[in-house]
Amino acid sequence: MWLKRWRDVNGLTQKQAARAVEIPETTFASYEQGHRSPSVDRAKTIAEKMNDISRGEDVKWTYFFDDVVLISSTKRSEEVS
Repeated sequence: MWLKRWRDVNGLTQKQAARAVEIPETTFASYEQGHRSPSVDRAKTIAEKMNDISRGEDVKWTYFFDDVVLISSTKRSEEVS
């Protein structure tokens, strides 16, 4: 899923990413693995916090609900699902 690619681009573990966006690590893992999706309000909050630390393009809150997301870094772009 795109969250794994985002973590890789930003050099974060699940634990570090979860702390950065202020959610439990298990919740972040569930989002990353596609087992759960956040509410719209939570997705907006998480995306805002992700953008505060992101090295690539801005994260849109709608990514949490899209089937395919393009995650870009300064080195390359890659489509992930």
